Amino acid sequence: MNFRHILLIFLTIGLSCSPVKKINENVISGEFDKAINKTIEELKKTKNKKKKSQYESILIDVFNRSVIKSENRISQLKRDGNPELYNKIYFEYQNLIDRQNKLMNITSNSLRFNFKNYDNQLIEYRYKTSDYYLEVSKNLISKDNKIDYRNAYNYLIIIESINSNYLQTRSLINLCLSRGKDHILLSVLNESNSVIYKELQEDILNIDSYDLNSKWKSFYSNKEQYKGKYDYYIDLAFKSFIISPERILEKENIKEKNIKDGYTYQLDDNGNVMKDSLGNDIKIDKIVKISAKTIEFNQSKSAKVIAEIRYYNIRKNIVEKYPLDSEFWFRNIYLEFTGDKRVLSKRDKKLLMGGFIPFPPDEILIFNNSENIKQKLKNIIYNSSQ
Repeated sequence: MNFRHILLIFLTIGLSCSPVKKINENVISGEFDKAINKTIEELKKTKNKKKKSQYESILIDVFNRSVIKSENRISQLKRDGNPELYNKIYFEYQNLIDRQNKLMNITSNSLRFNFKNYDNQLIEYRYKTSDYYLEVSKNLISKDNKIDYRNAYNYLIIIESINSNYLQTRSLINLCLSRGKDHILLSVLNESNSVIYKELQEDILNIDSYDLNSKWKSFYSNKEQYKGKYDYYIDLAFKSFIISPERILEKENIKEKNIKDGYTYQLDDNGNVMKDSLGNDIKIDKIVKISAKTIEFNQSKSAKVIAEIRYYNIRKNIVEKYPLDSEFWFRNIYLEFTGDKRVLSKRDKKLLMGGFIPFPPDEILIFNNSENIKQKLKNIIYNSSQ
């Protein structure tokens, strides 16, 4: 089936079936696997025999084109002769096999694919890729520095993904994870003229609550937790704790409102009740003015923490500094009133449900900064260059 014939099929179906437009776009852009998946999807849904036959013709053509593209890509990579490209050749063979396996599951008497066996080539380049990356990894490991351990790990993970437990791969992966990791000690210093409350210090040093540990970083809050040398040190130095006075502000207000309070009858000049056109008594709303005196109480007290984060390298030289501050406010608003409650707003009535709350002690307010301090510390650590 030549290209013009296939193009005619695309155009014919495309006039009445929008999915073909998407398949055609995938083919033009070289996304053959997407085109194959879409065609298979439409084949499964289509009940019309004519459309089914046309989709089958499209599927055969798209498959043949995908094979040509992959085989040309493989030939090009092989001619390059660069061992860094072995893994690309391997994955291209894997794509060819996966594509064929997908199409093997489609049952149709009219579908005839020209399948090939790529197993030997896949195995050949699985081992070529594994051997080459294993050699590269060992060379990087021999340099004995953290960055090279991490780069070696990336190569070893590729080997593990295509050739599970190949030779020394897993033991070398564990070696790279161990030696490529930075070990960081977090300490809290008090450089203020105040006492740091024990609860605050313990909460700050609760490393597990930060979710900081990662593949290449381990954090500790106790020098004895890690027996080797620390790569970095982080000090959270508290500079000052500022406690505001306890304040209660009072705001007095007089509220007035006109409301309907019953009714009276409209009288004529002789004092008789007047009637409307239907003979009913004419009533007049009785409007009265009500009022209330309100006093709104606003309690407030705050604790502000000013600190500095310092990054040190392995030689205890300062690498970076970051300012850190946090402020926590205690606030309580409540209302008292005298007068007619009907004049009060919804907000007023809600505030009436509250009342005076004893001011929290200084240590509680300072401790309530803990979560904010930890979040800021975590963000600084994540965004630092270390």
